[in-house]
Amino acid sequence: MQLVLETRKSSWASFGKLIASLLAVGAVTAACKYSGVNQTTTGFAYLLTVLFIASGWGFGYTVVASIVAMLCYNFFFLPPIGQFTITDPQNWIALGAFLVTGIVAGQLSASVKRQANAAIGRQLELERLYSLGRSILLDSVDQSVPSRLARHVAEAFELRAVTLFDLKTSRNYLAGPEDLAVPAGTLQRILAGDAEHPALPDSRCAVIRLGTKPAGVLAVRGIVSDTALDAISSLVAIGLERARTQEVESLAKAARQSEELKSTLLDAIAHEFKTPLTSIKAATTTVLAEDHLTGQDRELLSIVNEETDRLDNLVSDAIQMSRIEGGKFKLRRSVVSPNQVIETVIAQMRPRLEDRPVVTAVAPNVSGISIDRDLIQLSLRQLVDNALKHASGKSPIEVGADLGGSEVRFWVRDDGPGISAAEADRVFERFYRGRLNRHAVPGSGIGLSVVREIARAHGGDAFVESIPGEGSRFIIKVPLATDELR
Repeated sequence: MQLVLETRKSSWASFGKLIASLLAVGAVTAACKYSGVNQTTTGFAYLLTVLFIASGWGFGYTVVASIVAMLCYNFFFLPPIGQFTITDPQNWIALGAFLVTGIVAGQLSASVKRQANAAIGRQLELERLYSLGRSILLDSVDQSVPSRLARHVAEAFELRAVTLFDLKTSRNYLAGPEDLAVPAGTLQRILAGDAEHPALPDSRCAVIRLGTKPAGVLAVRGIVSDTALDAISSLVAIGLERARTQEVESLAKAARQSEELKSTLLDAIAHEFKTPLTSIKAATTTVLAEDHLTGQDRELLSIVNEETDRLDNLVSDAIQMSRIEGGKFKLRRSVVSPNQVIETVIAQMRPRLEDRPVVTAVAPNVSGISIDRDLIQLSLRQLVDNALKHASGKSPIEVGADLGGSEVRFWVRDDGPGISAAEADRVFERFYRGRLNRHAVPGSGIGLSVVREIARAHGGDAFVESIPGEGSRFIIKVPLATDELR
């Protein structure tokens, strides 16, 4: 209905301009006829009238005004007066020149006017694009972003209807006084790049892209150029990308806060465990120092004492691992012997090792290295614990260190089932469990990720060398400066 009314208004406006052009020519004719001016002045008067019409209303009205002015000039001012006949050939030339001049002037004026209107249109589109971009950047980010983007587009460009199809949610968001329904089949063809998809009545569509990937479709009904439509779709894409980026940042922030809360809680719980463990340790040590204990009592108390140490180490490891997971740890370097580090780890793991043999192999050319001793020992304990879970029977576990170029490598070897090449790097990802042993072997999938974090904090890395069926060797690589050797 609105389109019909606009068409009728345009028709009446055109008809009014035509009548005004004819009245202007008639007024000039009457003025020149009754004032008695000569033919030359009358011709110039007609020509100026045609030029004014051309500058104001365009080429079509200029042609009509030129023809009517030529006929009036011929009928009222050229002999024989009162007839559409010309006896003097020079008057034919003058009349033709007058008509051609009027038409050419009208065409030039119409061309200039079209260019001016195009420039004004481009300026208006730029202003509207600026307004749209500002609205998108200042808009808040929440679940209703696509809906508000559609409304911003409709308001900025005064469009009758806007439909924004968001591929992520598979929903249509409408804006504007009219409804613009885009069939699902048409949307799929547009997203697939089908240039021959059926056009929507009085509407235009553009694909919204995030980088090279389609993110949706924008359909509009109203006056907007192809260039502006492409720019609008790009601004809408920026709005969607901004919303999704902030959503990811919010999730990451929530995850960081969750990690920090978990680390804080674990710290508090661990320290609560430490207090009774300290009391138990002090009590068992005091009782063991007594001489009146029987052999069985001393043996039982020794077990309690050892298990207390083991539990204390487990609590300490839990505290360290929670801090590493939360990213809240600093290296406290000191120069230590790799042999001392390995011996300490084996002593700490002795209750877990039971009677399983452990083979140590430390290269003689590595006598001292600057590392965080506690963290490297934690890493080795994780690797030894991992080897215990996978090694067969009572087979030995090998722990060693060697010097390769400018790096010191700590390593732990077992004769377990091994790891495939496809999983060799993934085993260091957080929560990843090996495909073959994820159900058969207990664990959370965090230990090896902590090992890699510690190695990378030292400027090195952690990796595994393995042949399926022949065991694995996990390696911690730490850079070594020559002035750090002792």
